[in-house]
Amino acid sequence: MRIVPDTGQRVLQGSAQWRLCVHQQTACVGELVMLDSSDPISPPADSGPPFTGGFAGLAFDSHCRLFHARPEERVIEFVLWGRVDAVGVHERAAHPFDVTGSDHVAGGALPQVPLALACDASDFLYVADPQDQAVWLVDTWQQEIARRLPFAAAPLDLATSGDAVFVLLADGSIWQLAPCDDPQRMDWPLVAGAQRLAVGPKVKGRHSAWVLSAAGQPSAQLHALHAPRTLPAAFCTDLLIEPSATPADSQVLILAQRPGEELRRLQILPTDEPLAGLVAPNYDGRGIELAPDGRVAYWTAQGLRHAAPARGRYQQTGLLFATALDAEHDQSRWGRLLVEACLPEGTTLRFWAFTRDELDFFNEPVGGPTPAGVLPVLSQASWTLDEREPQALYRDPSLRPMTVAPAEGFALYDAPVIAPPGRYLFLVFQLEGTRSKSPRLRGARVAYPGHALLQLLPRTLWREPAAREFLYRLLAPIAAMLDEWESVAAGRQRLLDPRIAPGAALPWLAQFVGLVLDPCWPPEVQRRLIPQAAPLFRTRGTLASLQRMLELLTGAEVVIIEQFRLRGGGVVGNPASVVSQAVLGGGYRVGGRIGEPSTGTIEDAPPPDFDDFAHRFTVTIVAALSDEQLTCARRLVEQHKPAHTAFTLCTAETGVRAGVGSHIGISSVIGRTAGFQPAIAGDAALGAGFLLGRPALRDSDEEDGAP
Repeated sequence: MRIVPDTGQRVLQGSAQWRLCVHQQTACVGELVMLDSSDPISPPADSGPPFTGGFAGLAFDSHCRLFHARPEERVIEFVLWGRVDAVGVHERAAHPFDVTGSDHVAGGALPQVPLALACDASDFLYVADPQDQAVWLVDTWQQEIARRLPFAAAPLDLATSGDAVFVLLADGSIWQLAPCDDPQRMDWPLVAGAQRLAVGPKVKGRHSAWVLSAAGQPSAQLHALHAPRTLPAAFCTDLLIEPSATPADSQVLILAQRPGEELRRLQILPTDEPLAGLVAPNYDGRGIELAPDGRVAYWTAQGLRHAAPARGRYQQTGLLFATALDAEHDQSRWGRLLVEACLPEGTTLRFWAFTRDELDFFNEPVGGPTPAGVLPVLSQASWTLDEREPQALYRDPSLRPMTVAPAEGFALYDAPVIAPPGRYLFLVFQLEGTRSKSPRLRGARVAYPGHALLQLLPRTLWREPAAREFLYRLLAPIAAMLDEWESVAAGRQRLLDPRIAPGAALPWLAQFVGLVLDPCWPPEVQRRLIPQAAPLFRTRGTLASLQRMLELLTGAEVVIIEQFRLRGGGVVGNPASVVSQAVLGGGYRVGGRIGEPSTGTIEDAPPPDFDDFAHRFTVTIVAALSDEQLTCARRLVEQHKPAHTAFTLCTAETGVRAGVGSHIGISSVIGRTAGFQPAIAGDAALGAGFLLGRPALRDSDEEDGAP
């Protein structure tokens, strides 16, 4: 038996816990709880006629050209994606993309019905032609056929993932394509009636893929090829996989519907949850594509457009019944409730608190029976009989030291839990909003037991229950402040360790060693520089100190060459080349310009040009840095270099020319090429990073036949 109750916090946070709660006109959207939508994006399966407009593919190349298929006219057109007017509308109409035959395909054949399109990293345009039962490779710069890939079934759709291109055939099989290699069949299961394909990035070494069957019909379904899953998608006409920085942790599908309907966004991983949709005015219903900036592009009668986030249309009020929180001790006094939420103007968030020493097994919980192993929510009887007004939450503007700040756009709100002692705490949140605004609840945590300041007062002041309750609530803010001070005092030693100190304390900590932190330094760089500042300052201005500072800043290898060491030339790879080899009287002269042979007498020779070598050095960072990183590195060198010296800063992207400022093993790194771009007349300079022509592709005469 425990005499003193445990102390701690109980937390409600994360989609896993929010899904266990009971929602009444509220919804779990990712990690948040919001008011439910009043206008569902997904239409019911019995609403309206199916879509019969067909499919017309879209594809972007690496030079921001959008190719658009028009199968009825049997042509392909393109627009320049980045050329828009002041209101973001494309200024010019689509241009025809005329394709010519070539010697790569026998007889100079051309696509018959271009349906689906895709572009790879080499700017080859893949054209799915169901009438010819082939996929055509088109050289987009020369606008000629580069290769024809015949298949045993009609190709229906194309999809890209990184550098890989995939084709969906009418028999349900999927093949991976390449410019020069033979198609490789994927080991994904066959799906009858599949019409659309979307392939995502690799997860654990395997691509994730989805197909859509019965596109535009009430019976449309999504089928996962990488996992045994099927989802209903009534009237869905096309699908995309939204790019994500962490594909292993989340995956979002974008589902296009009939013209006039919003685009759905469905989070598949880690849970199936609807997300805020996209509006696509005048969408023709024939296909969507991801633009280079991550937006969703679609086609209209007026040309290319982009989908925009849908403005919320929410319920006016909603309730969230949280599962019971267990203090594991009877008659526990619950303390302060701390909530992380975003409350736009015109929205409110309030709560009720109920306590019990025993779970109510006789009355059914709100929302029906609770799954096994899960603490129940408040019983329907307790909720119906309660007539109290909800408690208000008050914003806490203070910034707690050494604690994680709220997420961007969110704030902390707190209030005392006004309820009698009890082991179990039931929280009910009330969300109130407007037609276009909804409060967003991110997390809540409750401390237990409550404060013990009453024990420090004479008992005569709080002997009566009413007085005890009043004083408990009156002292709650003071107790919260004391708790914060105590937690800061208990962890104050963290402020002296740059590895674990809060980011806000790093400038203060750096002042102890005389280091002024540059705002452009990332936090991890600041944490690396502070402990090494003292030894580096003892040798400040030397080559070793400056080199070490740059290595800590960039995390890359740094080479610093003093120009005076290059006066006598040298031999590539010979470490002794930077050491003087002159012998007075044997090939050594005084006077004349350094580096140039003398053609006259000593008296006629010009004075030495020491300005080309003295007080100058070159810094080479063996990494590809962004403009911001390069500016930050340059500023560090200017602050810590010796006075009256000049320097040149180079990176791995500067480039190398044999014989011109290149010192193999010193200032040059042999590695992966930066690549060449195809030369286009009028837009390229030969010898400045452009390559003329393409590697030859495999001729159609060498093909073994349809795969």
